[in-house]
Amino acid sequence: MIRKMLPAVFYFISVVVTGQNFAGVKHIDKTGNHSESYQSLTFDGAWCWFSDPRAVYYEGKHRRTYAAWVDSYGDVIVGYYDHDAKKIASKVLEDNFEIDDHDNPSLLFMPDGRLMVFFTKHSSKYPILLFTMKNPEDISAWEKKELNLNDEETYKGFHSSYTYANPVMLSAENDRIYLFWRGIDYKPNYSYSDDMGKTWRKSRILILPERIYNLRRPYLKVASNGKDKIAFAFTDGHPRNESENSVYYMYYKNGAFYDAENNEIGKLDGEPVKPQNASVVYDAKLTKQKAWVWDVALDREENPVIVYSKFPDDTNHIYCYARWNKKSWNNYDLVNSGKWFPETPEGAIEREPNYSGGISIDHENPNVVYLSVIRDSVFEIEKWTLEKNKKWIAENITKGSSKNNVRPVTVLNAYEDNPLQVLWMQNTRYVHYTDFFSSIKMNLPSPKITNPFNVDEIKNLMRQAADWQLANPIKESKLDWHYGAFYIGLEALYETVKEDRYLNEMINVGQKNKWRLLNHIFNADRLTIADVYAWLYERKKNPEMIDIAKWVMDIHKVRTVKADPRYDKNEYRFEWWTWCDALFMAPPSFARMYRATGDTSYLKYAIDHWWITSDYLYSKEDSLFYRDDRFFDKKSENGKKIFWCRGNGWVIAGLARMLNIIPKDDPSRPEFENQFKEMAHKLLSLQREHGLWTASLYDPEQLPMGESSGSAFYTYALAWGINNGLLDKAVFEPAVKKAWKALCANVNEWGRLGYVQQVAGDPYPFYENQWQVYATGAFLLCGKEIITLVDNE
Repeated sequence: MIRKMLPAVFYFISVVVTGQNFAGVKHIDKTGNHSESYQSLTFDGAWCWFSDPRAVYYEGKHRRTYAAWVDSYGDVIVGYYDHDAKKIASKVLEDNFEIDDHDNPSLLFMPDGRLMVFFTKHSSKYPILLFTMKNPEDISAWEKKELNLNDEETYKGFHSSYTYANPVMLSAENDRIYLFWRGIDYKPNYSYSDDMGKTWRKSRILILPERIYNLRRPYLKVASNGKDKIAFAFTDGHPRNESENSVYYMYYKNGAFYDAENNEIGKLDGEPVKPQNASVVYDAKLTKQKAWVWDVALDREENPVIVYSKFPDDTNHIYCYARWNKKSWNNYDLVNSGKWFPETPEGAIEREPNYSGGISIDHENPNVVYLSVIRDSVFEIEKWTLEKNKKWIAENITKGSSKNNVRPVTVLNAYEDNPLQVLWMQNTRYVHYTDFFSSIKMNLPSPKITNPFNVDEIKNLMRQAADWQLANPIKESKLDWHYGAFYIGLEALYETVKEDRYLNEMINVGQKNKWRLLNHIFNADRLTIADVYAWLYERKKNPEMIDIAKWVMDIHKVRTVKADPRYDKNEYRFEWWTWCDALFMAPPSFARMYRATGDTSYLKYAIDHWWITSDYLYSKEDSLFYRDDRFFDKKSENGKKIFWCRGNGWVIAGLARMLNIIPKDDPSRPEFENQFKEMAHKLLSLQREHGLWTASLYDPEQLPMGESSGSAFYTYALAWGINNGLLDKAVFEPAVKKAWKALCANVNEWGRLGYVQQVAGDPYPFYENQWQVYATGAFLLCGKEIITLVDNE
C-alpha cells in the first residue's frame, strides 16, 4: 500500500536569496563570537553526518563529553572534554587509517560505563571495526574486533562493501545492540547483537528502493529513545543522482517496522522496506526540488522531528524542519543557507555541490536546531529555537568569523543545564572529503587569563596558543626551521600537560614525511627537525625515527673541509653555521642525537662548531651576537650598533638547550655557562619599560614596541637560568615575570601571539596582528619554564 502523506503545512515561499530567512524568526543580533575564540576539542578533525552519535555526554565517575573524528593524516581518534577538570584527552584508535571524513566513528555507551566505538572505511570491503573500552570511562586501553557482517551468501552476487556505522541499544530488548550501515548492494543494512557485541547476526538489507540504476543508495539517519523505539529518516538516493530525491520516515518497535501512522510495513529479519511504503516527509516529485536528510529525533511524546536540505538548484540550499503532529507533517522552510561549503578549485566543477553547511537537532529538546548558514560570505553556526507561538528565535553561536563553520552536531544526552551543547567543524581548508584540514570546536569560550602566574591558567594559555597555531598553518614545509622551532616548543607543552594530541601531531609529521629532512642537508635550518625526531625516538624507541637524521649528521661529522663561518662573500655560506640563528637550529639537534643514542661524537661536533661560529660572531665587548658578519660595522639610522633581538634570542635559547644536555662534568660546560651568564646580564640591562625587548636592542627609538619572538626566547632562557641555578633569582625573577606578563598580554582571545617580526635577518617593522609559528614555539618553551619557576616558589 502506498501512503504518500503530503506535508500539511508549508511556511513561506522559497525565495532563493543566500541567508534569507523564510520562517517567522526573531534574530538576536547581540550574540555570538568569532569562531576562533571557542575552545577546540581538537585542532585537526573532521566528520561526515551519516555516522552517529558523533558526540555523547556521559556522567558516571566523571562528567565528560565524548566525541570521535578523523584527522587530516587519516588517524581515527576518540576524545573527551572533562567538565570538572576542564581538560581534553584523546586517543588514536587507528593510525593512518584513511584520509576520508566518511570514516568518522560513532559512539555507544554500555550499561557498565564502557564506550563502544564503531567505524569503517569509505565504500571498501574493509570490515566495520568495533573498539570497546577495557575499563569504564578510560580511553587509554581498548579491545578491537572486526565485524564482517555483510551476508554475502544470502546476497550472493551483490556488491559488498562497508560505509558508515550507526549503533543503537534498546533496554527493553535486554540491551540488544542494533547496528546500521551502508552495506550489501550499497543499501542500508542492519545487524544486532544480544551479548554486548561479542557475536552478531549476519546482515539484512533494511531499505530497498527500486533498482532503476546500479548501486542506488538511500541515505539514512537513525535516532532512538534508548528503550524500545528506533526512528529512521532516509532518502531515495544521493541528490547528485536523484533529481527528485525525497525524504521518508519509519520506525522500529517490538520486532516490526511502522510508518508514522503506526501501520506495519515490515518485520525484523523480513523483507526490506520499500520507500513507497514508508511515510513521505518531503515529496520532491511535487516540488521538483531534490533533498538530502540531515537529522532525525524524537520529541517527548515520541513524535518524529526531521531536518533536511532541499535544493532549488545546487547554489541554493534551503534548510527545512518537519514535525509529525500525529496526523500529518508540519514542514517549515527555515533559511536559505547558501551554496556548498567545499572550496572548489579554480576552473573546476564542484564534486559535492550538495554539501550544505549542515543542520542538527537537539535530541533532548527537538524544538532547538543548530545550523550552518552563510552570513557575510562565511558559514556561521546559529541556534534556532521554535517557540510555542510557532515563531523562531535565532541566536548566533559564531559571528564575524574568518573561517567556515560547518557540520554542527548536538551532544547526545546533554540537557539544558549542560554548557556543552554543540560541536562543529571550523575549516582552515576543505576542498573534498579526502582533502581537508579542520578543527572541531565546542560552544565553550576559551578561558580568560586573569593571573599569568597561576599554573592552571598558564597551561590553558599554552594549549590555546598551540591549538590556534596548529589550526593556522603557514605555507612553508613542516620540515623546515619555522616548524622545527615550533615543534621544539610543542615538545615543552607535551612535557608539561602530557596530552597525546600534541605528541601525535609530531609523530604524524614524521610519518607523513617518512622521517626525512629537507634537501641541502648542510644548511643548519634543515637540522632543526632532527631534534624533534630524536626527542620522539627517546619516547618511542622506534629506530626509523632517527635513521635518516643520523645518516645526515654522520655526513656532517666526516667532512674534512675546514669550517668557514664567514657569511658575506662566501659562496658556501649555507653549508656552515655562518649566521647566529644557526646556533639554535643545529647544535642542539646534534646534542639531542647524542642524548638519544649515547654517541658522544654528535655532542663533540655540536660543541666544536658552536665555538667556531661564536668566536667569529660574538662581540665580547657587547656580550651579544652579530646576526652575521655583514653587521660588524653596520649602524642603525640613529648611529647605533645593530644587534638584532630575535637573532640573540635564537642564541641564548640555543645555549639553554645545549646546557640542558651537556653533562655536568664535560670540560666544555664552564665556557657555555659563562657565555650564557654574560648574555643574560647584558639582556637584563636592555629590557624596556614595557617588559619586552625591542627589535634593535641598542636602538629602541627605531622600533619602540616590544617584539614577541625574541622576547619569548629571552624570557625562556632567563627563566631556565633561574630554574637551573645559573642566574640569581633575586636579580632576574622580577624581569622574567614582567616579561611573561607582557607576553601574555600579546596573546589575543583566539590564542594568537601577536607583535611578531616576520622572517628576517635584522630589525624591521612589525604589527599587532602579525604572528609566526616560531614565535609560538618560543612562547611554549617560555611557558614551561615559568611553570617551573612558579612551582619552585
